[in-house]
Amino acid sequence: MRNFFKILVASFALAVAAPAVAQYTFTQPGQQPQAIQPVQSWNNVARVNLGVGFYNSGWANCYYAYWTYYPVCTAGSYASYIPFMVGPQVDINLSGMNNISVGFTVGFGSITQSVYNQSGIYQYDQKLNVTLWEPTVDYVAKFGPPTMDTVGRFRVGGGMYIGPNSTIGGAFRIGGGASFLNTNRLGVGVDLVLEGGSINGYWIGGLQLLVSPEFHF
Repeated sequence: MRNFFKILVASFALAVAAPAVAQYTFTQPGQQPQAIQPVQSWNNVARVNLGVGFYNSGWANCYYAYWTYYPVCTAGSYASYIPFMVGPQVDINLSGMNNISVGFTVGFGSITQSVYNQSGIYQYDQKLNVTLWEPTVDYVAKFGPPTMDTVGRFRVGGGMYIGPNSTIGGAFRIGGGASFLNTNRLGVGVDLVLEGGSINGYWIGGLQLLVSPEFHF
């Protein structure tokens, strides 16, 4: 019975000491054990998006004539827009992998527009300097715990276009990206976002390639 109580006391002492021992790493003989520092993690991100966009837009006046099975187009236009893009964005963690992302992007660039006459014959090209404002709201799913140095993300949401002369429109957004140096206060993010929608009655579609300095908090 006495041996049983000795074993019980020793077991209890080991159980109490185990958490304290677990805080130290193994070292070489003669060295003092070092405490394991917990990895810092951050749930929210503020970034400045920097990059370039590639957009196409067009319109045509078409109808089906009774003498043909094919549409007849009376006039049309096609435009390409490659702006430099910059703007702030904040990801707020809701719970777990779920985040809401709110941002505001400004695009600076020139539109190259091709104009066609009523017979569908090419007429001329023209260039216009255009600034496009786009507030955005996205749902963002982040993959991996916040203690990982690299965390991937998927986003889906919408944006509002505000163009010259107060023209307005909107677009559906979907894309993916990643945050690097995620466990540091300062990191780097990359994103590719596809957009499709309309502005001032014209369809518009394109993509954004973004590289962003990030602040984690």
